[in-house]
Amino acid sequence: MDEVNRLHTEVVITKHGVPVAKLVPYEKSQPQLFGKLKGALHISGDVMAPIDVVWDV
Repeated sequence: MDEVNRLHTEVVITKHGVPVAKLVPYEKSQPQLFGKLKGALHISGDVMAPIDVVWDV
């Protein structure tokens, strides 16, 4: 385990020559961007109400 951590490599564990497990270095997960601003915004008023602007499309 020390070697995997120090060298940042993986080790395959075998049983009678057959691979049965893999030991990999632990990596901290990256913070998720989705939902990061949850609770940070406040909507006031009706965002679906019509506006008084005529668009020329």
